[in-house]
Amino acid sequence: MLPKIIGILNLAEDSFFDGGRYNSFSLVLDQAYRMIDSGAEVIDIGAESTRPGSKMISSKIELDKIIPLLSELKKTRKILISIDTYKYEVAEQALEHGADIINDIYALRFHEKMGQVLSRFPQSKIILTHMQGNPTIMQMQPLYHDVIQEISDFFHERIDYCLHEGIDKSRLILDPGIGFGKCFEHNIMIIKNIEKFHISQLPICLGASRKSFLNEIYPSEPSGRLMGSLATTVVAYLKKLEWIRVHDVQEHHELLKTLSVLVN
Repeated sequence: MLPKIIGILNLAEDSFFDGGRYNSFSLVLDQAYRMIDSGAEVIDIGAESTRPGSKMISSKIELDKIIPLLSELKKTRKILISIDTYKYEVAEQALEHGADIINDIYALRFHEKMGQVLSRFPQSKIILTHMQGNPTIMQMQPLYHDVIQEISDFFHERIDYCLHEGIDKSRLILDPGIGFGKCFEHNIMIIKNIEKFHISQLPICLGASRKSFLNEIYPSEPSGRLMGSLATTVVAYLKKLEWIRVHDVQEHHELLKTLSVLVN
């Protein structure tokens, strides 16, 4: 089975790759439709940048950006919508407006009410991301003794937490958090060993699209990292991952279709 594609739709002006590119509702909506038509099975809407050094925005600003787009997409297209947020107020209103997935970089650690909110929406999925620190400081000399083991231990603890909150394990997707408190060597080790995070048979999401670790492989700005991003999707395919989260939906979709024909 091919990895399912989550298309990244950034509404934040300071996102590391496409910040400010979709600066009107019509442009954002057109981009969402393009991704859907190109093969995305999920559109992941984020209103706050989580790039290294990014700053928090208010829940109100986040909701003002997310809810109109979420409502319009649910009205006009049959598509799963993920909301990239760690704020329980945003998650709650998004789920009430029909969101299908909450993608939380804090893995429900930012506020205790997030678990309580999610327990009330049993139809929704949750992406639990591993992050060391927070976006403001996460890339300041991240340190691990054993990055694979420590992320695995983190996921075991988070799964137990979700079960304690009344969140069924079948709702969970695990994201090891490429670039979220990891240096180059950590990111490479994670990608090379990513199948080891199939904890309790839960699905894995790889989010490596256009991230800065690729600059250590070949010098590049985010705009020049498509080839490196596609290479990570080859790894996701070969390791039988369930989800990939990408900016360039059409290119990744075509790559996966080609691999499915050429590789047995």
